[in-house]
Amino acid sequence: MSKKDNDTSTSARIRDNQRRSRNRRKELIEDLQRRVRDYELKGIEATQDMQRAARRVANENVGLRTLLAQRGVTAVDVDAFLQAFNNGEVISIARSTIATDPASVPVAAQCVTPETTSMPPPNSGLEISCETAAAIIIDMRGDGDIEAVRASLGCKGREACTVRNSTVLQIMDER
Repeated sequence: MSKKDNDTSTSARIRDNQRRSRNRRKELIEDLQRRVRDYELKGIEATQDMQRAARRVANENVGLRTLLAQRGVTAVDVDAFLQAFNNGEVISIARSTIATDPASVPVAAQCVTPETTSMPPPNSGLEISCETAAAIIIDMRGDGDIEAVRASLGCKGREACTVRNSTVLQIMDER
């Protein structure tokens, strides 16, 4: 084999290798660009989902504040409650001492005593402690008899238990 034939085959091999390398690089760049576009679209969708969720929450809050205002709770009371709640402070239980006859309050029997385990069950957001529910109802109504309110929630004695949020809302609507 002559040197010229050897140089020609080497040159052809180098050109083929360079062509394949350029094609691989082009495919890689196109793949990366496609991935970037996909991630940008997913980011836009996630942002839009978050904005829709935030709008739903804001609309729900307006509706709940309107309902509370119809029930006689002022915006100042709501803001004070939310601030106390966010700070983890205990809600004021005794606003006035209007007594409710426990016999006239329907027993909801939907109060659940948590099982005794080392870890408390995770809060699903659908239930609230009877103590907190009673405090909210007392605060809303102006009642001072926590035992009567706990009885209306279906709580027995001073046991720690939870009650469904829907039950709390039903009891708040009764008055």
